[in-house]
Amino acid sequence: MKLPGIGRGTGPGAWTLAASGCILAASIALAACAEEVATAPQDVAATLAVQLTDQSLRTVRWREDLDLAVRIGASVVRVDFNWPWTETEPGRYDWSTYDALATEFSKRRLRPLFILHRPNRLHGRSLDSRDSGDQEPVVAPPRSADEITAFGRWAAAAALHFKALRPIWEIWNEPDGEGFWPPRPNPTEYTRLARATCDSIKRVVPDAFVVGPAAAEMPTVWDATKPLVNEVLRDVGLMRCLDAVSLHTHRFGQTPETVSRDYAVFRKIRAGLSAREIPIVDTEWGDSVYRSGLSEARQASWLTRMFLTNIVENIALTNWYCLVDTGDDDGEMEDRFGLVTRTGRLRPAFLAYRTLSQALRGHTLRNVIARFDPETAKGTTVLMFCRPDNACKIAAWTTEMPDEPLRFVIQGWGISGPIIGHLGQRLPSTPQDDTSATLSLSTNVQFVPIKPLSNDQNGTALRR
Repeated sequence: MKLPGIGRGTGPGAWTLAASGCILAASIALAACAEEVATAPQDVAATLAVQLTDQSLRTVRWREDLDLAVRIGASVVRVDFNWPWTETEPGRYDWSTYDALATEFSKRRLRPLFILHRPNRLHGRSLDSRDSGDQEPVVAPPRSADEITAFGRWAAAAALHFKALRPIWEIWNEPDGEGFWPPRPNPTEYTRLARATCDSIKRVVPDAFVVGPAAAEMPTVWDATKPLVNEVLRDVGLMRCLDAVSLHTHRFGQTPETVSRDYAVFRKIRAGLSAREIPIVDTEWGDSVYRSGLSEARQASWLTRMFLTNIVENIALTNWYCLVDTGDDDGEMEDRFGLVTRTGRLRPAFLAYRTLSQALRGHTLRNVIARFDPETAKGTTVLMFCRPDNACKIAAWTTEMPDEPLRFVIQGWGISGPIIGHLGQRLPSTPQDDTSATLSLSTNVQFVPIKPLSNDQNGTALRR
């Protein structure tokens, strides 16, 4: 099933060689010059999401936050859809908080990604501090048959009530962490809940788009054994119902390109379990600029590379966590993921997100001319994105700067307009000739409008 507005495209390794050639004017070997996408994916803009936390919904500025989401060019906004907020009496639902949100989503033509989660005291066992590790009593997630039925009934009612918005429904958030599945994660319990909930939603809204498990820990080259992911993939009933597997891919200081080797691990596990090959959505990826984290400049640089890496990996949706800082403590990682500070200052990453959206809105990935080595996460990446009218742009970067300037030459193409940097600034052009386009690469992405230099080039390299 295809997520409306989001295309699957083709998987890594499924590209076909294009007729255009390329020459790399540096001592870097490429496995292939150009690979043409066999079937065109969806508009890049449709894959861009950003996160609002439930804290945001309790503030007076949440409408302004939605305006910020529009300004950066996000198409989807991920936000908590909290069970205890909406079922305060058994079997009676108060949607007023989310009705107000739905109205503002509709005005701005934003699509919600609603996270169905949070334990409800009406349908869950209280855990004291000895069980939960918290100072205050907390409630366990739904475990018994009655609790699971209550959660599924509530989720189905929500899906029916908000059907017109075409939400993406995500079942729980990070159930592989104690903070969201107290007192300790239990993959079997989660899959039981997710399967029943997905089935309940699809019974009342058959075309609802449902994802899970929002895993905090995806398999990696360092640790491929992730119990939650394995349990979900081997559950035939759940995999038959879900429309996409949702993963969280925070790198915690690693370069964005390292995610490719982890996706390879995930896909190998999925193939080994003979699981259905449904799309992958990345529902949390961000980098914190807290005291021990990234600089704001690096956060911005890596944001663009992050989204583009996921596009190359055929990830149907990428959500940046999060839009606005959640706290004021510069020493706390969780407080400093925002594109915007709590005082309203726009970080460079805000400009990077907006530039990416503006540069590639209306474009789809057409050719992978070069890409970094997925195993080492190092190297040069040159991607061609085109509009339906065959107006094209290059997005290019290299992971590490060499001692001498790195130039990349694409034969048969010319630069047709200003080169735009990752923050929206104009960059100087390199000398051009009548036979090729020459790019001067850095670790920051640049967007370069290009045009074919002959009719033959237009008829072959841009052929769908």
